[in-house]
Formats: sequence, structure tokens, C-alpha cells
Amino acid sequence: MQGFSPVSSNKLYIQIYNQLYEAIVSGRYQVGDKLPSEKELCQAFNVSRVPVREALCALELNGLVDSVQGGGVYVREPAATGTASPSDVEPQDIIRVRMVMEPDIAREAALHLDEENRKILEGIHAKFLEESQVGIITKDTDRAFHLAVAKASGNALYTMIMNLVLGTMEQELWELILSRTIATRRYQDQNNLEHIRICEAILDGRADDAYEFMKSHMAMLYERYWSE
Repeated sequence: MQGFSPVSSNKLYIQIYNQLYEAIVSGRYQVGDKLPSEKELCQAFNVSRVPVREALCALELNGLVDSVQGGGVYVREPAATGTASPSDVEPQDIIRVRMVMEPDIAREAALHLDEENRKILEGIHAKFLEESQVGIITKDTDRAFHLAVAKASGNALYTMIMNLVLGTMEQELWELILSRTIATRRYQDQNNLEHIRICEAILDGRADDAYEFMKSHMAMLYERYWSE
């Protein structure tokens, strides 16, 4: 597509964001104009949908565009609080780190679970069962679970790292994309079931199952993020 350049492999969504940002603030796209479709932008930048979607969400969060479900993305009057650059922590990075780290954490939790952390996980397990009955999954329960598993591992560094990862997940870009992909209603029931079986494996001391179930859960997290 004329006017955009293919991007390198480093921080794709930030590079795409910057080119789209410049196209808007330079006046190439005026207020009310519709931006090219995701498919067209993928072709122009020679990338998959994910970094394009991340860049568009970052523009939306910074008040430069409005997204109309099924209708495209339109340039809006820039908000006074808009900024020129999104976060350096790419949502894909969060998922990749979790895929590598969390299966090992779950296995260690099953091996080293003490009574204090058992009570915490039993409470979270009960909460998962309660939420599954009404077909919801709350962010607070989800994050409490993953942090509790890290604490149950008995490894203080795992807990520190998980706190850092969960902190990066507080960014608005992650929250917006999550609400449109992984946390959509179509995946809530399955997410609950995955959490429940991981939790039960840890509580039962089934270390290998805890590892495999968490590995599968993280793989599905990745798949759901990329497939939407």
C-alpha cells in the first residue's frame, strides 16, 4: 500500500503504530477518514494480524481513532491526553514469557505445596467453581490464581517474576486486546475448566499433570490471542 513501509521483526506493533501515528498527525488521514482494513495493513506492513491489531488498539487508547465493530477504524479529533508512543511491553511478549515459565511453576507448586498455600488455592478453587456455575471468569480470580501458584512453588524468585508479569498486564493495551480476544464470552467456560483442572492437580500433588495442564492452558492462551 502506498505510503507505508514494511517493518523489521523488532517490536512490530510499535513500528506500525509510529507509521500510522505519523500518517494521522501529518494530515494524510483526516478526522472522519476510515483507515485501511486490517487485511490491507497486514499486506502493507508484511505482517500478521496481531501486531496490526495491537497498533490499532494503541491508537484507540491514545484517542486518535475510534473502532466501530464490523465497520472499521476511523480517525477522530485527537484527545488532549494522547501520547506519541505506546508501551514497550508488547502483549505478545507477556504471553510468550508465561508460556515458558508457568508450566514449571505449576509443577513446583504441586511438589512443594504447604498448608498455608493449600488453603489459599482451595479458596480460589471454590471461587472458580462458583464462577463456572454462572459462566463468568473474573480478572481478579484469574490473577490471584496465577500468583498463588507462584507462591506455592516455594521459589521467591518465581513470585517476584509473576508479580512483574501481572504488573505488565495492567497496561491499558493488554486490557483492551484481552477484552476482544482471550476474555470474550466464547472462551470463558473453557478458561474456567482449564483453571480448575490445574488447581486440582496442584492440590492433589500431581506434578506432571500440573505441568502439562498449565502448558496446555498457556498454549490455548496463545492460540486464542492469535486466532481472533
